[in-house]
Amino acid sequence: MLLVYYAALTWLPDILKEQGLGDQSAFMVTGSMTAVGILGVIVSALIVERLGRKWVLGVTSIVSVVLLVGAAVFIEASDSELTFVAKASIIGFGFVVQIAIPTLYTYVSELYPTRLRGSGFGWASAASRIATGIAPIVFGAFMWPVLGLTLTFILTGLLVVVAVVLMGLLARETTGEALS
Repeated sequence: MLLVYYAALTWLPDILKEQGLGDQSAFMVTGSMTAVGILGVIVSALIVERLGRKWVLGVTSIVSVVLLVGAAVFIEASDSELTFVAKASIIGFGFVVQIAIPTLYTYVSELYPTRLRGSGFGWASAASRIATGIAPIVFGAFMWPVLGLTLTFILTGLLVVVAVVLMGLLARETTGEALS
């Protein structure tokens, strides 16, 4: 999930400017995407204990991908002016992905027993940082220019879907568990 988020966050201003938006308009859309994320974090805190980490993470990850792919479709279909639906999809992505990210951090740390939690989460976080450092470069240098925006978000979104399916099949739910 973080891979897709950082690729989108890094490149959306350029994507929007290439679509014809001025610097200020591109900043307003991406700034709105980031600002609405604060509400997403609050929603995450309110629902994660009731609905469960796996469910919240799985649903919000898939919805984030759908919103981002939808935004790409509407961006590429727009002539010069970015449509309301494209802007709403981008801002919606910012909200939903910020429900997923705090849930992800909570969930991953709880998968490790207490004696290994610091090093286990540290290892997972380091691997994530490396991937999220490489992803925007691959996205901007190869995928988006060669494959186009929609296909790029579909392919990166498929990685998220595969991760969600694997989590659903292989990982345990930690909500309500006593941490050992």
